[in-house]
Amino acid sequence: MAEVEPNNSHQNKEISNNKKKHLPKYAQFLLTGIAGAAIGAGLTFGIMEVKELKSPFYQVEKVYEQLQGSYYKKVSPQTLRQGAINGMLNSLNDPFSEGLSGANQEQVNNILEGSSFGGVGIQMAVRNNKVVVDSIVADSPASKSTIKPGDEIVAVNNKKVSAAQFSKIAPLVRGKIGTKVTLKLRRANSTFNVTLKRAKISQSSLTKRTEGNATIITITQFDVNTAKDLKSALKSINTKKYPKLIIDLQDNPGGAMDAALKSASYFLPNNKIIMQYQDRKQKEVIRSDKKLSGGYHTNLKPIILINANTASASEIFTAALVQNHRAVSVGQTSYGKGTVQEVGQTQDSEYKYTIAKWLTPNGTWINQKGLKPTYPVPESSLAKLPQFQSMSILKKSMTGVDVATLQQYLTALGYMPKYVTGVFDDETKNAVIEFQKAHGLTADGIVNGQVQAQLYLAVAQKLQDDNSALKKAMSLNLKDMED
Repeated sequence: MAEVEPNNSHQNKEISNNKKKHLPKYAQFLLTGIAGAAIGAGLTFGIMEVKELKSPFYQVEKVYEQLQGSYYKKVSPQTLRQGAINGMLNSLNDPFSEGLSGANQEQVNNILEGSSFGGVGIQMAVRNNKVVVDSIVADSPASKSTIKPGDEIVAVNNKKVSAAQFSKIAPLVRGKIGTKVTLKLRRANSTFNVTLKRAKISQSSLTKRTEGNATIITITQFDVNTAKDLKSALKSINTKKYPKLIIDLQDNPGGAMDAALKSASYFLPNNKIIMQYQDRKQKEVIRSDKKLSGGYHTNLKPIILINANTASASEIFTAALVQNHRAVSVGQTSYGKGTVQEVGQTQDSEYKYTIAKWLTPNGTWINQKGLKPTYPVPESSLAKLPQFQSMSILKKSMTGVDVATLQQYLTALGYMPKYVTGVFDDETKNAVIEFQKAHGLTADGIVNGQVQAQLYLAVAQKLQDDNSALKKAMSLNLKDMED
């Protein structure tokens, strides 16, 4: 979402300061995940001082000199050096030890520094094929305006918006700090305009909402601001009106271990084991105390939602509360990421490598096993739908894997009977037309990239609306939380 200028100078100040005052060295280590296919593979890593590597290997140096001097075309020293580093990392046969670049590197920086952007402080969602204000960031331009959650966004700077173009709306709202943006909103049967001046918005990994008798806190990852944001959210709960607390960690790939430790300590009495850390030489135990929690404690016992993509730091948090009888979990078995990685730097590259493993409070190593939920809930079939293999146009009379995928989506969304032939027939075309009509798209029965994107969005929305783990959590009686 938001882009953050990298800062690789050393460690973030919060982690560094806490280390000096209280936290042991290993509390600097971070856990995070990789986007895309490896979304659930949360990674644990920390930061060490920047040092230029000088290889002690004579043979490597010899090959380097030969290639530099005699290879048939010019090759940069950086390319050869990075190749040597990648070769060493690959030789470990460890999927979590690798060079960092592109999105992976940006994600590490966002975990360390937090993310921010120029915006107005609204979070958007699609409800009933409408783009609506889902929540408002505290102390933002939007929070000081007449905008309310649930307002429909009709246009941005006089440009009409729609659910079909949802991914393109955020860039319209965001912009340079100090500039203005006008939102056209609809509330009930009336429309109105609100003009706001963009300000610096800190990207939060946490959102809070209420439903029934419950406060639902969703944490998408554990970053440097998560523990602080969680404390604020917990303090603001009206426990008389909303006695039930649900913490949604579904699809949370991990993040900063420090944030997970602090967050868990809010719920635990002093001297309870949060996790165990084991490197090549020793095993150490991390316990809850007032220094770690900052003196804050809540008696709330949350219901934690987990699934197969809940990994690393989110698994540490879950295990700490569940095994200390301060929470129950609902959903599917978690990912099972039980190793720790550290980030190293050379002059022109960053890399991560495994240095240790972590254990749950009772000493269990969950690697490749995961955490079993207290209350198992089957995974929705929607979550297992495949992606389209290409963005190619699909139309009548075509056949193939992507046509079969299209039919699976249309079936799951209720636009055609449950059958998959891989043949784009009349029934498939009619189903596509009905889907297009329902989502404000050109109803021509032809599936292009826009239609594919809308299918993804529709399934994601249905998954959110039909969240079986959340429904189970809502049905649990508070007595189920008692020891």
